[in-house]
Amino acid sequence: MKEESTRRGLFAGILRDPAGSTPLPPSDAPIAVLVSGAGQDVTVRRYGASAGRTAAAPVAAKAEELPYGWTLRPGDLVVIDESAPGSPVAVALHRNVHGTVAEVSENRITVGGQVCLLDPRTLHYEGMEGEPSARPLAQPLKPGDRVVLECFDNRVDGTLTVHFMRRLSQAA
Repeated sequence: MKEESTRRGLFAGILRDPAGSTPLPPSDAPIAVLVSGAGQDVTVRRYGASAGRTAAAPVAAKAEELPYGWTLRPGDLVVIDESAPGSPVAVALHRNVHGTVAEVSENRITVGGQVCLLDPRTLHYEGMEGEPSARPLAQPLKPGDRVVLECFDNRVDGTLTVHFMRRLSQAA
């Protein structure tokens, strides 16, 4: 568990430039797109400046274990961690979306103009609670609520899928 939190810490800032506004990682980051996978054995393809001359060559890696039954899908963005001994590790790259809920339905939420998919496995946090709940919130989300969403970013189908959701405040 400590290794996972250390790895998350290493890559936590990769989505932000110094001003905190860039939604994509820098072109020289060790970023890849998952091509295929079976269990923890995955194949990824690097892109951007980090791909260099090997952009067309797929790379075999071990996928980071994800909690609550989530698995990486072809097209999901990953960071390649080559610091551990053995084969490289494909660490799920998350995109945070935060703001006020404009629309919400059973399977999607719109926050700050960004549409994100909801999944039955999406975990909910209420306020500053430390433990997530797999059950729906006691008071369902509604337009005007302020939230922070942590999403998987899939480049194949262009979707963001909410992995964790935290409601910061309810609409008046």
